[in-house]
Amino acid sequence: MAVEEIIYNTSVIAGADLSAKQFYCVKLNSSGQMVLSGAGENALGILQDKPASGQVSSVCCLGKSMAIYGAEVTAGQNLTPDANGRLVPATGSDAVVAVAAESGSDGEIRSVYLVSRATSGAIQKSILSIPVKLSKIATGDLLTAFTPGFPGRIVKASLVVTDPVTTADKSASINLEINSTDVSGGVLALTSANCATLGAVVNATAITGNNVFDADDTISIEASGVTAFAEGEGVLLIVLG
Repeated sequence: MAVEEIIYNTSVIAGADLSAKQFYCVKLNSSGQMVLSGAGENALGILQDKPASGQVSSVCCLGKSMAIYGAEVTAGQNLTPDANGRLVPATGSDAVVAVAAESGSDGEIRSVYLVSRATSGAIQKSILSIPVKLSKIATGDLLTAFTPGFPGRIVKASLVVTDPVTTADKSASINLEINSTDVSGGVLALTSANCATLGAVVNATAITGNNVFDADDTISIEASGVTAFAEGEGVLLIVLG
């Protein structure tokens, strides 16, 4: 059961409507007002109540607080905010703002220990590179259940063209999954036009959530909306951090 043992609270004016954000991570904006922390960012602490914009609110800066999780969390893990101010496992250069006192799942309110702000270690990123013959892309999996073997996040995805497409009006949409759940964003729209130049880089849409994986989770890549390419090749680059 989630409990609190607050050592230090402070009062801050809300710089946005946070009435639905009790127990989320908050930071100070350039005006010294409180807003939600973003992905991997530092945090002032955990919001304790439900302020509208302009209202004075209470933030737990040190101690044991209740907090909302944004992913599967194991007790003892270092935690960082996700893009919505919820706590998720920290990786790479993420600011560690809390340690999980309890295991829990996405959307659950659990107890955490607020800690001195730090990173979880040296920046650790890797790139998963997969050669792709565009003419072989069909609806379904391009990569099925690859296990990286370490915890992290999918940061971005791109395709580098190594053999240009010459036949017009071909296309495919590529998306990423962790286990069987789609990553939010990270959709790569391949077309004859954007794959027509040697060395062209086609970037996926921004990744906004559902991108955290544990050591035993799997990554899959799937295609949809395929109008089959006749030729062309590229290297699919997936940045893991």
